[in-house]
Amino acid sequence: MEIEVNKRKHISSEMRQSLLKKYSNQCCMCKVSGETVPLNISTILSLHSGGEISEDNLIVLCPNCHQLSDRTYLKESEFIDSLTEILKSSNDYISVEKDTRFGSNKRYEADIIARKVSKTVLIECKSYRSISKNLAANAINQMKAMGEELPQAELVLAVYGRLTDEIRKQIESEGITVWDLDYLAKTYSKQISLLTNPMMRMLIGASNTPTQISKSKELLDKLKKCNPGRKDCYIYQNLVGEIIEEVFCPPLQKPLGESSDHSKSNRRDFIIPNYANEGFWAFLRGKYDADYIVVDAKNYTRKVKKNDVLQVANYLKPHGAGMFGLIFSRNGGDSRGCEQTLREQWMVHNKMIVILDDEDVENILVSSTVSGATDVIGRKIEEFRLSM
Repeated sequence: MEIEVNKRKHISSEMRQSLLKKYSNQCCMCKVSGETVPLNISTILSLHSGGEISEDNLIVLCPNCHQLSDRTYLKESEFIDSLTEILKSSNDYISVEKDTRFGSNKRYEADIIARKVSKTVLIECKSYRSISKNLAANAINQMKAMGEELPQAELVLAVYGRLTDEIRKQIESEGITVWDLDYLAKTYSKQISLLTNPMMRMLIGASNTPTQISKSKELLDKLKKCNPGRKDCYIYQNLVGEIIEEVFCPPLQKPLGESSDHSKSNRRDFIIPNYANEGFWAFLRGKYDADYIVVDAKNYTRKVKKNDVLQVANYLKPHGAGMFGLIFSRNGGDSRGCEQTLREQWMVHNKMIVILDDEDVENILVSSTVSGATDVIGRKIEEFRLSM
């Protein structure tokens, strides 16, 4: 969200006065009066995402709420509240209740229970912008247990994000319906546009930017057409660089290709300068010495092994590129030598190396359409650290 938009994109005094009148000279979120604090005009959909300077895309915010609005995620309670409001205003259900407790053998609390004349829908809401196989499995187990106490109900998993095809199949194969952002935008676009909280309208409704979705699909198609093996190794390497630049830059700097250390004995496909001063990448720099992100692209038909991890580890130095590396591997790492080496490098040398397989890369591309690409890497680190 852009405060006072941009000096090159001028807001006329007439438009400003019209907006202040439209919102009763109050912050759209907290309702504080402009008589008490100075109010700013901010965009709902940012200009670089295709937003325009028009009254429909501008709101009035106080400084505190503007700072909160810079986040690109929903709290789960906000997602539940917004979806409840959407369903109630749709008139598709005779009743919509949130935080409902039920069950005779075991008691559960449903996020939302919506009832039609002949059907009950049990809705579990997850505000993850990306969902891994492990998170999907946990959600499936939770919903199946709840379904045993409400056996006639249709089970729905509502997510603030988009799912890869494989994870969607994983969930739907268990008889659970998925409502993602695309489903919500297609089915309830009118209700989303009428949400009382303009910030929720922005976060739920404006996540469907055609340009970003189109680019994500284009890169995903390229990935699927690139065959694992030596023949396409340079195609894969270039594709990894393209994906990194599209999804992570900025805040990261443009990747530097095929960098070697001073001895020329250690060469990596990409080195990415990390000058981010806030957010995920700033956290990685502070916690894992990720001054640069060292990237290796392995277009193997096999899984990554011990020696492949050691090649990247040899490039990681506290006074050099830093201590954080990514290995893009078509089939991930093996469960023996690779996994053990990753653990040793972290425990003994404080070197954090994350392996991303094709499924992870697809999840990154899909999640990038809702600003959730870094969540995939973050979750890989979480699962690794919590398994120690």
